Amino acid sequence: MNKKYMAILIAVVVFIGGICFWKLKSSSLDKVYKVASAYTSYELVCNLEMLDNDELKSYQATTTYASIEEKEYYKVELYDKSLNQAQTIVRNESGVFVLTPSLNQAFQFKSEWPNNSPKPYIYQSLLSFLDNNKPEKVKDGYIVNGNMSYENDERVKSQEVKFDKELNPVYVNVCDDAGVEIIKLSVTSFQANKDAKKEDFQQETIMKTSQNMYTAASSSLPLYPVSLMGSTLENEKVSKIDNTTNHILKFTGEKSFTIVESAINSGENIDIEVVNGEMIDLIDGIAFESNNQMTYISSGVVCSLYSHDLTKAEMIAVLSSMQSSQVK
Repeated sequence: MNKKYMAILIAVVVFIGGICFWKLKSSSLDKVYKVASAYTSYELVCNLEMLDNDELKSYQATTTYASIEEKEYYKVELYDKSLNQAQTIVRNESGVFVLTPSLNQAFQFKSEWPNNSPKPYIYQSLLSFLDNNKPEKVKDGYIVNGNMSYENDERVKSQEVKFDKELNPVYVNVCDDAGVEIIKLSVTSFQANKDAKKEDFQQETIMKTSQNMYTAASSSLPLYPVSLMGSTLENEKVSKIDNTTNHILKFTGEKSFTIVESAINSGENIDIEVVNGEMIDLIDGIAFESNNQMTYISSGVVCSLYSHDLTKAEMIAVLSSMQSSQVK
């Protein structure tokens, strides 16, 4: 066989081998994806950092999921490292609840959470992102890049997710339009098909387990917004009605508003408030609005903002920028 035909034969073999390799590679990923998307339960523990107005918020997030009797149960605990406060969002057969253990208080919502918007600490969201974008095979797993948008954060434009070879999540980086990382999540542990019971997702069980683990929310107050919308703090005062201490902050200027921060002394029984308004998911907290008021629940503190001047997006920006007086 002359050299010309030998070269052609080698080229054909390489070409066919390449096709077989990529098909095998694709088939291998499809097989792993099929296994991962069929998990009936999991626990994901991660460190979550969020950049907001040059202030870095740091949380430990623990997500527990289980499919039980054809119903999906979710529990996400967000522990605020700077305030030693935790908040848990849970979905069970009775609805969606936002729990603040240190206050022994719960807010109940009618909502599709967590399926109404992508979330970096929900494994199903990450698998969906993988399914909708082209993964890059790397030595120890897969990296996926693509456009991303979060319903209540206009800054979010793109996302990068890394999985290991078994499609266990490794990290999530969320960026703005300038490529600046505004959310960083690093996974410390991921356990699939972990034993889970209905009781693990009941608000009473969660409250009893967590109630004495964190400092009183009142020790963190008052919090101050970094995003002021052109206004300045005119005055602040403290009022106490029954067992509730309120910190009232009045801001005046280009767009005036008032913030009332409440720390309720916890009682023996869980105080459940049913909320008829829209549940606004802010990744590290929950808000809801009615008329000219928006209430924000995060890290053991309930903040209500009143304004005739601010839009919904501006209210969200103000409330999500709240930080402790120690770092004011």
